[in-house]
Amino acid sequence: MSALINIKKNANIYIYSVLEIMIGGYYEDNYVAYVGTYTHESSKGIHIYDMDVEKGRICEREEVSIDNPSYITLSHDKRFLYAICDQGVSSYSIMEDGSLELMNVVSINGMRGCHMSVTKANNFLVVSGYHDGKITVMHINDDGSVGDIADEVFHKGIGSIAERNFRPHVSNTCFTPDEDLLCACDLGIDQIKLYEFNHRTGKLKLLILYVHSRNQHLER
Repeated sequence: MSALINIKKNANIYIYSVLEIMIGGYYEDNYVAYVGTYTHESSKGIHIYDMDVEKGRICEREEVSIDNPSYITLSHDKRFLYAICDQGVSSYSIMEDGSLELMNVVSINGMRGCHMSVTKANNFLVVSGYHDGKITVMHINDDGSVGDIADEVFHKGIGSIAERNFRPHVSNTCFTPDEDLLCACDLGIDQIKLYEFNHRTGKLKLLILYVHSRNQHLER
């Protein structure tokens, strides 16, 4: 995914080992890009880049420290950024110049997630758990910060390939266009599960599952 935002600044191209890019928004003449990374080596967290799309230039402005922000996403109104991290999920307010201000870090009561989806109303955030096979639904507070856990569902079972599919790996979750259903792709058990989503409580109810041998990612 990508997240852009717009700022004025000349830039040189500098390349990191990038894991996730979000194009957040547009300010004045240029965009701002947010880059999520693993922090095992030189990277310390989320990198913020000023982008001049007309000249094709990019310049790193700032690095926001957080452990392993391997997936980042924006609220639908582009006011907030959410990042996977070792502690759970971190939330940031996007300032007028595109910089980030940390609001809070909340535990997901499990291992580090790999993917997130935000409802159109910006009131719930869904975390996919590759390492523990868990779907975690989080409340989003009125101020955009992450709230408490609304629901959590553990997948069970094994897949068809013993070397790879010996336990659940929820790799992606996304909503249907009306957001009545949540689609959960599980690479570990070779299944796509459909959950009924309660817009008021954030609770999930399993409706049906599809078995497939190659379902690593669901396109929105």
